[in-house]
Amino acid sequence: MATGSDSGLKTAAKGVALLAFVCMLHAGYSAREFLLYSKSIGRQDLTLPIEIVFECLAALGVLIFGVVLGVGELKPISYEAEMKRYSIDGMFSRPSFQVYNHRGRFLRPTKSATPVTE
Repeated sequence: MATGSDSGLKTAAKGVALLAFVCMLHAGYSAREFLLYSKSIGRQDLTLPIEIVFECLAALGVLIFGVVLGVGELKPISYEAEMKRYSIDGMFSRPSFQVYNHRGRFLRPTKSATPVTE
């Protein structure tokens, strides 16, 4: 169940993740502009400035932090936790394998009333 502070925390985490995503977009735009400018002036060394690399890595770290913070409670994935939801009847009931129209009626036919002829 989400309490009031938990809901506020998730909202804040989404806001942080959105801000980090915008910063990553800005870093990508800055890198593209820098490479276009470097090519236009004929510069041979096309390495990105450390500011752009740092902005991208910092935004990635903040984005991961925001996503992890806002994900909420995780569900257990163990086999035991999954099997607690089902009963034994529900586990072994397979309606697709229940055949009612099978060849047993031809192997042992039932006696039918024979008409009496006079």
